Amino acid sequence: MNAVTFYTKRINQATSFEFNVFDNQFATENLAVRKVLMSMLESVAHRLSDLEVEYNDSMLAEKVGGRRAGELLRLLGATKENTRENLSNGVVVSRTFRAPLTEERYDYFYNQRDIATLAHYRLQEGQEDRIVFYFTRYLQLIAPDQEAYDKFLATLESFSLPYKLVPIA
Repeated sequence: MNAVTFYTKRINQATSFEFNVFDNQFATENLAVRKVLMSMLESVAHRLSDLEVEYNDSMLAEKVGGRRAGELLRLLGATKENTRENLSNGVVVSRTFRAPLTEERYDYFYNQRDIATLAHYRLQEGQEDRIVFYFTRYLQLIAPDQEAYDKFLATLESFSLPYKLVPIA
């Protein structure tokens, strides 16, 4: 197996690890990609407090089925009160909600079979992004300190996932 490539960048004390889906040429349900997300989650698990999800109703229903889509959104904390519509020319193109990251919701992300089931999500420490998945383009970890940095790389190694770090400016 080829090494998984991460583009790295320092942001003050933090390090951003970006896994570009196109560059790595893996399907989003590939075990290697799932291990990348699992490693990211493990590296900052104790810091995560909130999640923000953006989804398109019809795309989500097509991916998991209409009934399952509703169940998934409820599991992740979507309610009428915390969901807002994103409009383009007066048409709803997506919806976004924010909810506390419970253990059950963390487990959903850790165990999901396809990291792209939801189009766009952020796992956060307060208002600070820690893990971001953006429309099948990239999966990003923002490791806030050396401990999270080291834990991420150690977890990749424990999963026997070869990686390559490519610094970017």
